[in-house]
Amino acid sequence: MEHHFTQLDDGASADVKPASNFGAAVATVLLALLLQIFWRCCRSICHNHVKKYKFSSSSAAANMDPSIIAAVEKILKYTFKDKRLLKEALTHSSCREDMSYERLEFIGDAALGLAVATYFFCWEPRLNPDQLTLFRIKSVSNERLALVAARHELDRFVRSKDTAPLNRNVREYVKAVKQGDDHKNLTVRSPDILAAIVEALAGAVYLDLNFDLTKLWTIFKDVLMIDEITVPNDFESSEINGAQTELYGLCGKRNWGKPVYSLVKADRCQYEMKYVYSVEVETDAGVCRHKGDEKSTPKDARNSAAYLLLRSLQ
Repeated sequence: MEHHFTQLDDGASADVKPASNFGAAVATVLLALLLQIFWRCCRSICHNHVKKYKFSSSSAAANMDPSIIAAVEKILKYTFKDKRLLKEALTHSSCREDMSYERLEFIGDAALGLAVATYFFCWEPRLNPDQLTLFRIKSVSNERLALVAARHELDRFVRSKDTAPLNRNVREYVKAVKQGDDHKNLTVRSPDILAAIVEALAGAVYLDLNFDLTKLWTIFKDVLMIDEITVPNDFESSEINGAQTELYGLCGKRNWGKPVYSLVKADRCQYEMKYVYSVEVETDAGVCRHKGDEKSTPKDARNSAAYLLLRSLQ
């Protein structure tokens, strides 16, 4: 097979090569310019993003009065590792900043609700779900949290702008609390912002503690003044009334010994008697016993002991 090659004329080669080299040079220069423009744009965007982040993270806490930080930490009896969280928790959305307390309020509301529910669930075994709900509401309702905020005067530290009516309502409420000190008797409606601030502070502490619920409750149990919310000594439950029968049935079902009740105390208190009974049961694991609460009749006292023993066995 024959191959035919055509050789270009020397003159033609000389004309084409310079043109080809010139086009490649122009393309290279244009590409370099485009790459440089692209790089500068990326650097500018990155620089602005970092600058914005540094402002919102470092300067955010820096431009907050150190005395305010110290005052709030003193109220909470907690020192923040990340001061930015504290500033965010005290910033109302009217400031038109990137961050306000709303996200911290959301997580703080949930964390406080769970912490309070866990506390009452473990502290008082006689409470049924409806009663647990009532005690949780008493502890972390908006009215209760607003009262807590007013007593601690947290309103002094809230950062807001152009909120004159809101500030006026807050001042009126705080003044009423100082005079009456009981939200049940207050005639001024509790401002939602006060409850929100307490929840936001709880959220800030919760995040600063790396979501440690136990440590959060250790701090906020005192902040919420939870010791004011107590279960009365004469607490009654419909479940207690049939406790003796229920305990007797459980013993028969599991082939345990019959419940044995013992009188612990029978004292006269003013114009009525007060009784305390204990009960013990021989179980597979040994003898289990429990003392009941003080009641006005022997039957109620035995039912109280039986009910508490049932909860202990469960």
